[in-house]
Amino acid sequence: MHQAWLLGAVVCYLGAVFMLYKSLLAETAIESNGARRTPAIVLTSLGALCHALAQSSHWLPTDQAAVSLLNVMSLCALVGVVLLLLSLLTRSPLFDAGLVVLPLAVIVLGVELTVPAPANLLNASSPALAAHVFSSVMAFGLLGLAGVYAGFIAIIDHFLRHHHLNRLVRALPPLQTLEALLFRLIAIGFVLLTVSLATGLLFVDDLLAQHLAHKTILAVVAWIIFGLLLVGRRAWGWRGRMAVRLTLAGVAVLLLAYFGSKLVLEVLLGEHWAA
Repeated sequence: MHQAWLLGAVVCYLGAVFMLYKSLLAETAIESNGARRTPAIVLTSLGALCHALAQSSHWLPTDQAAVSLLNVMSLCALVGVVLLLLSLLTRSPLFDAGLVVLPLAVIVLGVELTVPAPANLLNASSPALAAHVFSSVMAFGLLGLAGVYAGFIAIIDHFLRHHHLNRLVRALPPLQTLEALLFRLIAIGFVLLTVSLATGLLFVDDLLAQHLAHKTILAVVAWIIFGLLLVGRRAWGWRGRMAVRLTLAGVAVLLLAYFGSKLVLEVLLGEHWAA
């Protein structure tokens, strides 16, 4: 049944992308804001429901939840889709960003459908440790997703600056829409990263041991970068290239924190893991 829900989500998302693309290409405001947008919203909602039902099989077991990295990335993609739908209830809807968000969600779901990934068990008997692990992987997933959106913003900005205004570029959502979604993802990811660091300090034994010290320090550096970016956005209106560069810098440091600690320790510092 899990596979069927994933397939249903993929079909709905693809249909929503098609309908949204048609609405963004429409020449009149009536066509763009009216009837053609509604089917895309309905299909996205149905896809998000299927997506959530598929994810529930991984996260909801009361004794132990079996999850993999692909499940985490899929959950992060679902968060991005839900943000699109929730934004429709605000004065600044971001649904046009679905032209970028939904294809990425389809790619993640396609990989989840076809690539087997080893699952890890989150033990409910240790909720503090489970909260640390969950917040860590979710922070990495959401901020990594923000990095992908930052890359899209950089590409679109490049096309606009060089006047490559082909049919696809004209149909893409405005940069302001993508930037607004980018900062919402960063804000949620920053909160989760804060929870990850706090729970790690409180509940993980010897967090600054040799095998965790570099990972912890790099995670703190990434936390500072994303915090500075959020403060700069609110206080000084940082956007555009500044936002993209800081986002990509934060994601790069976070990648080192999660995957490159051994590289930093052994290659850059010439040391080795403790036995």
